[in-house]
Amino acid sequence: MANAYGLDFGTSNSSIATAGGGQTSVLPVDSAAATPQVASSVLYIDRQGGVSIGASAVRDFVEQNRNREIKKRTIASGRTVETELGEEMLRIEADVDMPGRFFQSTKSFLKDESFEGTQVFDSFMTIEELVSKFLVTLKQRADALNGRALGSVMMGRPVFFSRDAGKDRLAEQRLRDAAKIAGFKHVEFLFEPIGAALAYEATIRREELAFVFDFGGGTLDFTVARIGPGRAGHAERAGDILAVGGVVIGGTTFDEEVMKKRLMKYFGAGYEGRMDGGKSLGMPAWILAELQSWYRIPLLNERKTLRVIDELIRSAASGRDELLALLSLVRGNYGWELFQQIELAKIALTDHSKARILFERDRINVREDITRREFESIISTQLRRVGEEIDQTIASAGLTPGDIDVVIRTGGSSLIPAVQRLLVSRFGADKIVQQEVFTSVVAGLALAADLRFN
Repeated sequence: MANAYGLDFGTSNSSIATAGGGQTSVLPVDSAAATPQVASSVLYIDRQGGVSIGASAVRDFVEQNRNREIKKRTIASGRTVETELGEEMLRIEADVDMPGRFFQSTKSFLKDESFEGTQVFDSFMTIEELVSKFLVTLKQRADALNGRALGSVMMGRPVFFSRDAGKDRLAEQRLRDAAKIAGFKHVEFLFEPIGAALAYEATIRREELAFVFDFGGGTLDFTVARIGPGRAGHAERAGDILAVGGVVIGGTTFDEEVMKKRLMKYFGAGYEGRMDGGKSLGMPAWILAELQSWYRIPLLNERKTLRVIDELIRSAASGRDELLALLSLVRGNYGWELFQQIELAKIALTDHSKARILFERDRINVREDITRREFESIISTQLRRVGEEIDQTIASAGLTPGDIDVVIRTGGSSLIPAVQRLLVSRFGADKIVQQEVFTSVVAGLALAADLRFN
């Protein structure tokens, strides 16, 4: 019987698991998600203090903001700022009718010394409290599935939250404090790439040099590490890490690139208009910039922006239908649903040479065919950066690709054919081992928890 959890709190996705007798069980803690064992690392807190995470958080955010026009009011923040005329109260524009606060990528703020927390309606919440809101919900669901509450946890952490030692210590301490606020009495950490490597390590009989390639929704991390039966079961694995690297690129980056380069035309990118004096008009760049991320689209649903769009429609020489589609996208808060279709097309291109992005709502009529070759052209700049960082990471370990014995590939974005070809071109197909893409890290953490706490 398991006495501890393995917990992978990721920038984009999180999972929790138990292990016993060498077997792991990744718990289905998000029944509303397409893959219940994987919860999106998002948090929604409504005005009444209600908390939702994962797929439910996205649903609540989308539904409560559908057809809601943002109403702003200038308020004093309670802080003073220096001006040329001395100190004065800082004033900000606030969304006075906001039904809830939506948080994502909170893990990335743990190392930020300047970010202590944020105001959530009538209460100030520290970064530790925000993270704990997510973790406690995850723990409560896991405890219910497990049949009893477990108080010990082996948490994953990146090899470096930050290259600055002080910021790195701060991030780990904040995550430890958040876990304790969430109800974990005993908290220990294991490097995430070691977690990814543990399952593979149990299958080998000699020491190997491994290159761990973890390509998730928000980040891409690599690690060069020594693994082997003589090292398995050791709680302290820092000495096994020879080099680390990474790029702030994930699967969502590719989705945003597709939106930017293929779908903006459906929402007014090609608009041309004329003012009364004959001056030509084009689509404001700041509106197009907000369309590149699904969670920023609702920010356009406020009075000043809607007036701008109405003026563009009135003066349209071409692109009027696309502007009406833009209004539908903004007022209906359809950003999440649209980006889900982009994601599905991207996944389809893993096995097929062509896919269609199809999205029809109100005045929106997106029908965009995209080939695998076109998609790879869209993400080519990012892939070039990935290749360069791989080379730098291997070199920083004092090695060449030929010295690497095995490449352990994990994370959903590692399935993209162009990514697979990139790895094969450097290491050879025979060295690449595919781990379970979404849960290999948490499975390894659970195995480590079983060794440590049982």
